[in-house]
Amino acid sequence: MRKQLIVFSTLLLFGASSMVSCNGGEKKTPKEEVKTDVYTCPMKCNNGQTYDKPGKCTECEMDLEKVTKS
Repeated sequence: MRKQLIVFSTLLLFGASSMVSCNGGEKKTPKEEVKTDVYTCPMKCNNGQTYDKPGKCTECEMDLEKVTKS
């Protein structure tokens, strides 16, 4: 009888501890990457400065190219 009680207590202890996770039982999903479009001069004027809207380069007046940035 004592052996059964020890086995039962051990199983109960391990079973209960496996149900509790380190993060409180919450599943956390990985953060989604937010990609935004930025624009830069194809001639790399202004040391690769980026802009949030399409337009013309302030140095060489070429059309800015779209670059996807994460």
